[in-house]
Amino acid sequence: TMSLGFSRSFRFGLYGLAVFILGASMYSLAKPALSGSVPAVSEIDHVRGGASAPVTLIEYSDFQCPACSAFEPLLQSVLATYGDNLQVVYRHFPLYTIHANAEEAAYASEAAAQQGKFWEMHDLLFDRQADWESLADTTDMFVAYAELLELDVEQFTSDITSDAVRDRVKIDVNSANAAGISATPTFYLNGTALSLPKGESPETYLKAQIDAVLATLAPATEQTTPDVTTETTVTP
Repeated sequence: TMSLGFSRSFRFGLYGLAVFILGASMYSLAKPALSGSVPAVSEIDHVRGGASAPVTLIEYSDFQCPACSAFEPLLQSVLATYGDNLQVVYRHFPLYTIHANAEEAAYASEAAAQQGKFWEMHDLLFDRQADWESLADTTDMFVAYAELLELDVEQFTSDITSDAVRDRVKIDVNSANAAGISATPTFYLNGTALSLPKGESPETYLKAQIDAVLATLAPATEQTTPDVTTETTVTP
């Protein structure tokens, strides 16, 4: 029997947080020059945070990417810090040439989205990444996740192989390719690509960038910006 409560603390306790610094360092070193912009947020996007937020962070991500998984606590932290002033958008960019199950995971999340539970499946896929990333066939595992999320399993198994779901993932992949993205995670803040400086805390850098954007929008957001400072701590 699976339990949602078991996942996050364990996965990020030893594995996820252990690769956080490594993943961030690899990202800052390997991130290529980007050749174009990405589409504005639309009704098809998956969005967390303030619906009318003045700051938008778009992430191109891969459910099987260890660094993407390790960045999840950071994204949760900034969402908690900035409240209605920030929205985070997830876009698919499964690196199928190195992550054999990444596309199927993306399809699973979109199949869940057909029943209004994209973010629940998103969280579960990252939380349980170590359980499915090396499987020769993810079908049974993803169906088990659908059951755990109380989805209509018959609909889920139909949707996960549907053209509609595959085409939805392809929209994000095509936009990433058009922008010259080749690594995950890749972030855009209000349309500007971010490149994490080597040696700097990813959370410190990201919050500084968000603060800079909010400062340009003051005093419109001045009264609503939460006065909260949180930091993700890596504990051996």
